[in-house]
Amino acid sequence: MIVKQDNTIWQVNIDAVPFKLPASDQRWLLLVFTDATPEKKLAKGSEKTRGSAKRGELAKLHQELAATKESLQTIIEEQEASNEELKSANEEIESSNEELQSTNEELETAKEELQSTNEELTTLNEELSNRNLEMLQVNNDLTNLLSSIQLPIVMVDNNLKIRRATPAARHLFNIADSDIGRPLVQLKPKIEIHALDKLWREVTNTLSVREREVRDKEGSNYLLRIRPYRTADHKIDGAVLTLMDIKGGR
Repeated sequence: MIVKQDNTIWQVNIDAVPFKLPASDQRWLLLVFTDATPEKKLAKGSEKTRGSAKRGELAKLHQELAATKESLQTIIEEQEASNEELKSANEEIESSNEELQSTNEELETAKEELQSTNEELTTLNEELSNRNLEMLQVNNDLTNLLSSIQLPIVMVDNNLKIRRATPAARHLFNIADSDIGRPLVQLKPKIEIHALDKLWREVTNTLSVREREVRDKEGSNYLLRIRPYRTADHKIDGAVLTLMDIKGGR
């Protein structure tokens, strides 16, 4: 290639070295310009010397060019390796973000389920509280009812253990507060009832009422009536004993 500069003509050799930058598909060329202008004819010895110098200089330039090309190739390979590592790191980050998003969705679902469970528990607690109030009211009504009844009445469970008793029944059967929950046959009543446990078992087995005339230690006669204790769902859960004073006997 001929180049003209300040009325001087130069002959220049151009070497093109192709290369590509990392993370880019575009190709680039590195252009290296070397002076190739012929020297004027000199003496034969000087021409040989100058030619030898030129060849040495050209060889040096080629070596430098090769070294530059090799260094550039190394830089490109290192950059590509760095890009691969960065790509791998980005993929790991994306995977971690997906796992985190999935975990957040699971936590959100668990939170909604827990909130729903808490709402159900709150509703159940309110219903239980209302039932407790109702049971307390029923218990108060039953206690007042039994306290106002003058008849001797005793309620027992399926093991003949005392549940409740009216004041009159407490007097005849010698029932103290500490006797609630004890079997009725273990007490020493003021009234004589023979084979009470057998009579009670007949009632619970046959689901029929049994009556018997009994007498207290003072000689007063009573009609003992034992009937099954029925629950609201028609189950037998004990028995009810009632004593009716028989004036003048039968």
